[in-house]
Amino acid sequence: MKIVHIQPYYNDGFGYHENLLPLYQAMQGHEVILLTSTLKSGFNKERVAPAGEFIDNGFSVKRLPIAGEFKDRFVIFKDLYSELKQQKPDYIFHHHAMSLSVKVVCKYKKDHPKTFVALDNHADLNITGRYKIWKCLYYNLFWKRFFKKFDSFVDLYFGVTPLRCLFLEEEMGIKSDKIRLLPLGTDTAKLESFSISKKSLFSELGIDPSKKIIVHGGKITPEKKCDRLIQAFSKIDNPDWQLVLFGRIEHDVIRDLIMKDSRIVYIDWLNREKTISVLKYSDIGIWNTQHTALLEDAVAVGLPLILRFYGSTCHLIRKSGFFLYDESTREIQDKLTFLLEHPTIVEEFKNNAKELSHTLSYNNVAKESIEYYYDTSPKALHVEFMNDKYFDRSYPYIRKI
Repeated sequence: MKIVHIQPYYNDGFGYHENLLPLYQAMQGHEVILLTSTLKSGFNKERVAPAGEFIDNGFSVKRLPIAGEFKDRFVIFKDLYSELKQQKPDYIFHHHAMSLSVKVVCKYKKDHPKTFVALDNHADLNITGRYKIWKCLYYNLFWKRFFKKFDSFVDLYFGVTPLRCLFLEEEMGIKSDKIRLLPLGTDTAKLESFSISKKSLFSELGIDPSKKIIVHGGKITPEKKCDRLIQAFSKIDNPDWQLVLFGRIEHDVIRDLIMKDSRIVYIDWLNREKTISVLKYSDIGIWNTQHTALLEDAVAVGLPLILRFYGSTCHLIRKSGFFLYDESTREIQDKLTFLLEHPTIVEEFKNNAKELSHTLSYNNVAKESIEYYYDTSPKALHVEFMNDKYFDRSYPYIRKI
């Protein structure tokens, strides 16, 4: 079928949902094009890209001119409706539901009722709506009214984590029978093409290949509480382990803490192949606060994980690591120490992580995204993870950490 993805901001060569889901749909024989703006996400140094069509990651991407933006939330396209008329999609997949371009999509659906329309949601209360007044005005008032008006033109809403399904229901007022879990997946096919050797990579990055590696990556901001991770690691007297941090430091305290422990290696941003390779050659991954897309990459390579437990991470450990429940320095230290002292358990976690990687493979995610076109009843991934014991709606911190 002809599938058109709409994504407000697009970053070439990244490993986000909008980079990978279209690729895997194309690999399964569908004609796929992604429509986006002339802007990249705000953390890029060069945000503006020229309008026009190009191939990225194995599928067509077309950048359309815009009339304006609400920075890093949505853009206002100039000619989206006419572009949809030209593309004649069977299936429109709009990434990030809270975008004004959804109105244009719904108009197209009204004029072309056989077109299947799906919206996905990447928002939860830990990354947006953290301030009560903003949450009430922006989500509970504006967007809730918006979807009440246009809901009849939407076939399904996808949450990319269990909690982000719950956000659609509880904050946006979407009926649960129109919400499905279509999770961020693992890029299993791409892993086979990555060929950087451990020796050459570690030599380039200044990592001692004889040591065991604990890894943490992404934007290192005060909210990520990386200082607690460093303090916990520094209290563990074990010269055989290194802590590898990669990403962009936006927290001045972190640089001082890194300098105090020679076992800590800091690396700046890495391209996708090197990011995956660092994760692949590490022994334990730890993210002690909110979800990041790196978690699915870590699962993809079979990396044992220590994660802060809440509704956007609860599906990412299946006998393949430990959850953190209070994210204190002591809790981090205790769980790291346990794994460092029990290497056989680390190996067992690795094997279980590989099984989870296959379950969450984008092969399965893409396949189910297409199955919903023919039948909107819940599919295997939704049934497994939305009914799992770890997704307990009554747990007080399932929504917000």
